[in-house]
Amino acid sequence: MTRTLFILFLMTVQALVGMTGLAPFDVEESVDSMSLLDDTEVIQVGDKLAYMVAEDRTPAIVVMVDEGGRIDVPLAGKVDAAGLTARKLAERVSDKLEVDYYYQATVHVSEYKDMSNRGQIFLLGQVVRQGTLTIPPGEVLTVSKAILRAGGFTQNADPTRVTLIRRGGPGQKEIKTEVNVARILETGQLEDDLVIQPDDFIFIAQAGDSSGEYTVTGAVRGPGIYPLPMGTQITLSEAILKAGGFNEFAAKNGVKVIRYDENGVRKEFEIAVGNILEEGLRDDDLLLQPDDRIIVSENWIQF
Repeated sequence: MTRTLFILFLMTVQALVGMTGLAPFDVEESVDSMSLLDDTEVIQVGDKLAYMVAEDRTPAIVVMVDEGGRIDVPLAGKVDAAGLTARKLAERVSDKLEVDYYYQATVHVSEYKDMSNRGQIFLLGQVVRQGTLTIPPGEVLTVSKAILRAGGFTQNADPTRVTLIRRGGPGQKEIKTEVNVARILETGQLEDDLVIQPDDFIFIAQAGDSSGEYTVTGAVRGPGIYPLPMGTQITLSEAILKAGGFNEFAAKNGVKVIRYDENGVRKEFEIAVGNILEEGLRDDDLLLQPDDRIIVSENWIQF
């Protein structure tokens, strides 16, 4: 039987089957669709594949590549799969099926994606239920949502100091981002709520934890030694505000920060904090480090 006669035969069968109420299928598309399968990604041991024969008109089944690099499919039995692309594997299975079972076997093979499980994240620290949390299908999961799903904060948590830790690729450093979940929940500023990706870590700090201290002296309303909260970042302008802000004699644009590096070398920065606070020049702000000393000088003459 020639290919043209075979297609005419299938079209006749399709018309008859269509009368029974079953969904028809496109014969030409069925015959040619194997050429559209992926021919770049190589199948590996442990991969899950979606497998179907178009002529069967049944849903795809899930098969796994076993330790020997083979899959087990109906009628064809064990077939070598590891090292092949989806298209090459489909062609191999099709050849086997057409020996005894099909005149034309249009085999479809693709990576199986379990949409019921989009991956997991990990919650650590001051959260009611520490451990893993599965990302729900069809939902955009954010940091605050994840914490609420894990039972919320413990009584000892500092909700202003939540850290999202994201691992980079091979050779890349992990990325840590601070999230003030308390402000998000209180103000509804959802634009600050970060979207979570699979394998992210969320760490919730305990209230009072610190990685060191910094000192504020001079023309501020609350000079003193302040803790530098662990897992978070504080800028110079924020430190001034935490110290009660400038007093009426402060030289707001001549704030000095004294810092010693790991070799004991002294560094000095002079920052126009007044302009940062008044004009929102965040790029000019300075991130504090443990043991920084902030000195706010006084203007002797006020106008």
